[in-house]
Amino acid sequence: MTLFEHTRPIIGMVHLRPLPESPGFDGDLNAIYSQAEADARALLDAGVDALIVENLGDEPYLIGEPTALQVAAMANAAARIRAMTDSPLGVNVQFNAWQAEIALAYAVQAQFVRVEVFVDTVISAQGMVQPCSAQITRYRKQLGANVELWADVQTKYTQNVLPQAITQSAVDAQTAGAAVLIVTGAATGQATPLEAVAEVKDVVQIPVVVGSGTTIENVSQVLQIADGAIVGSALKEGGRAENPVSAETARAFMQAARAR
Repeated sequence: MTLFEHTRPIIGMVHLRPLPESPGFDGDLNAIYSQAEADARALLDAGVDALIVENLGDEPYLIGEPTALQVAAMANAAARIRAMTDSPLGVNVQFNAWQAEIALAYAVQAQFVRVEVFVDTVISAQGMVQPCSAQITRYRKQLGANVELWADVQTKYTQNVLPQAITQSAVDAQTAGAAVLIVTGAATGQATPLEAVAEVKDVVQIPVVVGSGTTIENVSQVLQIADGAIVGSALKEGGRAENPVSAETARAFMQAARAR
């Protein structure tokens, strides 16, 4: 993974509080930005290799593009974090908002985006979601954006419309231009089946990272198989994704990850 100093990077999640025009927004824009900066600082001080900025608080998610105001708020949060660090930065806009992701990454000089539905047509709680590999690769080309595409394969909270092996989805995603593949459990915080990670690694030539359920107890085992891990809930107060990052927990986690 060329973006990183360590061969098995840990990517920490900066989960944004609910944005304007989402059901949970409390009217305090500054609270969104201050929490994002505090979480980013705690993660960076703990030694994570990269950050992803995500609008976790906007559930239930829109399928496709967010509103203009939500994009502006995410851009402000991401730009503040970009100013804090030269470490690799990613953007994830729920749910499968490929145009907003590329635009945001380009504008704030992030290095990668996470794309939930890249090659498979899926059903989510909000309805059917179409794959975006054809569109996002063309938009990236149009902008001349040097942004890596990190693609989920059969992502959490969804089911394929046409069932197929995760290995076939992985091959399809690699062919469509993914730089990194992400394998997850069934939901946020739920363990990713490591046998699925191993199966995917056997059929592709690009890195495969675990996207959910990595904890201080299993990080050593995860990094024996995966090429890295995206970690959110396990670094939060009380182990809950919506809570602030716990600086103490994050430091302990990174010590375990480096000691593997």
